[in-house]
Amino acid sequence: MAGAELLADAPAATRSPTKVLFLACGLAPAGLESRLLEFARRFPATTEVHVCVIGDDLTLLEQFRKTRASVVIIPIRRPYTEWGQVRKVLAYIRQHDITVVNSFDLKTLLVALAAKLRFWRRTRLVHHLVSLLDGLRDYHKRFLWSALRYTDLVICNGYAVKEYLIGSRTLRPPVVVVPNGVDCEYFRPSPEARLAERARQGFTLDHFVLGTVANVRSVKNYPLLLHTMRRLAGIYPHIRLVCVGGGPQLAEMQGLAQQLGLRDRVVFTGQVTDVRPWVATFDAFALCSFQEGCPNALMQAMAMGVASMSSNVGEVPHLTDGGKCGLLFEPTNGETFFAAISRLVDDEAYRAQLAAAGRERMEKHYSNAKMIDSYVTLFDTASAELQRR
Repeated sequence: MAGAELLADAPAATRSPTKVLFLACGLAPAGLESRLLEFARRFPATTEVHVCVIGDDLTLLEQFRKTRASVVIIPIRRPYTEWGQVRKVLAYIRQHDITVVNSFDLKTLLVALAAKLRFWRRTRLVHHLVSLLDGLRDYHKRFLWSALRYTDLVICNGYAVKEYLIGSRTLRPPVVVVPNGVDCEYFRPSPEARLAERARQGFTLDHFVLGTVANVRSVKNYPLLLHTMRRLAGIYPHIRLVCVGGGPQLAEMQGLAQQLGLRDRVVFTGQVTDVRPWVATFDAFALCSFQEGCPNALMQAMAMGVASMSSNVGEVPHLTDGGKCGLLFEPTNGETFFAAISRLVDDEAYRAQLAAAGRERMEKHYSNAKMIDSYVTLFDTASAELQRR
């Protein structure tokens, strides 16, 4: 990307700070917002982090306010009609001399485009493709691709996201891949925590705890997990299942577990703020999704040294190095899923080997530090291009 050489040669003291404004639809406790919180916490002092929230969910607001980030709330439901609110965003950009505007979805992209049109050569527009766009109608998707022509850089949070969304499509702006990162220090194996949490949840050393961390909704394929658990319970009386997460199908899946005779073998935690205590109890982690981007839950489990088995979808094959660091199965194939769990229950040595390989892969290739360094370099380079003009 042009400007990288200039950035490398310039002394740090003489560079103007990079001022980045992240446009967020909300501050929900979800993957995208959690990564944005990591940006706010971990970007270096040479990068000014600004967050403009245009949605209603402010769950993580207090956590953001504990960081160096400047947070402004400007509710916008329809960017194409609420010009007064959009002008407030533009005034904020002008007041703080923002050099990089970052959007994440179609709504925030529309606001970012207004900034691009208003300030043109004074800002760089970066757009993240972080989902598979399954919630968008066809005409929204067409509009998105048209709008992307006016961006300066497109970032995908995984190779599978790039392959799925862009494929052979040619975009005017450059496209780079920066995979999600995981805090390998925060999410780390701890034998002491494992023993304490298992005791607290009523699990003995003899129990085999299979766990998942996923919103309880149709795309996460909970019925496969529960029906497979019924089969396993007949063979392995010591197996237990922990489902971490809330969502629209929570009551339905609790009912299904009861119908399958699993009431005493399955724990549904509902929404939790910190998944680590629960993941610490797991002997194995399962993700049965029909569709995934770059799943943070899988990365966190691997970082904590938990052997995993996951649907062969999205970024999962990349995260697991083609199955070398975690077992893969097709989300419609219950037999391969059953076989994968059975293998991990029966073979403790293999389970430990897989867990160690997963932890090592996260440390080497998917650490938060590596992710943050990549973003800082991209944003600094984009800002440096403006200084050259």
